[in-house]
Amino acid sequence: MRDLRVDAAIATRRDAWVPHAAEYLGSDLRPGPDVDLVADVHRLSSVAGEERFDVVISCSTFEHYKYPHLAAHEILKVLKVGGVLFVHTHQSFPLHAHPHDYFRFSREALASCFGTKMGFCVIATDYEYPARIVGRHDPRAALSPAFMYVRMVGEKLAKTPREFVYELED
Repeated sequence: MRDLRVDAAIATRRDAWVPHAAEYLGSDLRPGPDVDLVADVHRLSSVAGEERFDVVISCSTFEHYKYPHLAAHEILKVLKVGGVLFVHTHQSFPLHAHPHDYFRFSREALASCFGTKMGFCVIATDYEYPARIVGRHDPRAALSPAFMYVRMVGEKLAKTPREFVYELED
């Protein structure tokens, strides 16, 4: 299968979303345009420090994290108490950035990465851009709801535990 990487020349910064920010840092796994902080999200707090950011914006990245709960834990560690998190990722989407395209998320799946036992409050989740999935072997699939993206916004209410706390009860 060929490499389906995104065009590196396309800007990924969202400065306009936070026009009054005193500081705006773009982070990625490798150096490149829009990258101020080179860090693997699975080890983000060891590079960025803990409770450093008032806002974290993650757009179209969670599907590329091999361990999304670990990534969520690290993001919560770098977010200040009272800080806001916005995550935008894929619910249904073509394979891309192969071989590092791991997950698709429902609203509930995305929210499960950021539980109340982690000191976090999910304020809202929603879907964006309705889609239709058509399968050769099951034409009924086109009748089921599907969306291109899922979004979540929430607030960190308390210090993040050292270890990820899974919420296994219903």
